[in-house]
Amino acid sequence: MRKKTIKTFSAVILAAAAVAAAQSCDRKGEDARVAENRPENASRIRIIPENPKAGTMLRAVVTGAGGLTFRWERNGQALTTSADTLDTSGFKKGDRIMLVAGRGETAETVLLNSPPVVRSVSFKPGEFSAGVDLQAEVEGWDADGDEIEYEYQWTVNGQAVYSETGPVLGGDRYERGGEISVRVVPYDGEVSGASFEAKAGAARNSPPRFTSVPPVEFSGTFVYKPAVSDRDADAVSVSVVKGPEGMTASSGAIEWNARGHKGSFEVTLAADDGNGGQSLQSFELKVGQ
Repeated sequence: MRKKTIKTFSAVILAAAAVAAAQSCDRKGEDARVAENRPENASRIRIIPENPKAGTMLRAVVTGAGGLTFRWERNGQALTTSADTLDTSGFKKGDRIMLVAGRGETAETVLLNSPPVVRSVSFKPGEFSAGVDLQAEVEGWDADGDEIEYEYQWTVNGQAVYSETGPVLGGDRYERGGEISVRVVPYDGEVSGASFEAKAGAARNSPPRFTSVPPVEFSGTFVYKPAVSDRDADAVSVSVVKGPEGMTASSGAIEWNARGHKGSFEVTLAADDGNGGQSLQSFELKVGQ
């Protein structure tokens, strides 16, 4: 009876061992299959930078298996490049970019809005003086093709002119020698771009201006007291540049004794402010018999 019990127990042990061995083989096979498909042994891809804008160079980053092929798509349309980089110059905000690598692994990104840029600022006129309106002409660029608006901040001698927020600085806002600059900020309807500062330079001397006209008729003696204004409040002298013999300028008056003369006479007067500013006034005098 005891021998029979021992044999039975041995058979149970052998059967259990066989089952364990079979289960061990199954586990090894399953482990091999899991290892083969484990994420760390597969290729994983992503696109950098994470928040790209139009004009950004995109790059594929791969972890795991190497030697993969790449395919890029823009809004569902395949692109010709098969490199691991993609130049998005000429693309627009909202474009959806997909990268397909290897056996079909994919990564996606969407191009965000690009801020506008001020490329240059020029001024008209190039040489300016007090009393002359100064205009800033801006060249801007937006990678997304958005319409750009500009905000202007003018300064004179380092002091902000808060009343002027447009592209024109009024000629009454500065005097001779005033150092003028403008700061321009572009805006595309969503975001503002970097500010751009441009210096116009110093205001030059304002030339004097004749504000009167000579008399049309006179009898015997020609007398003309020209009126002249100067924006810089300089003292102005008037002289005869061209005229008939005997015409003089003294005490602010132009005089000429026309007796004994006849015909037409060209006259040119000059107003000089002593600071390099000069203006001319020309007219014709006719003397009959």
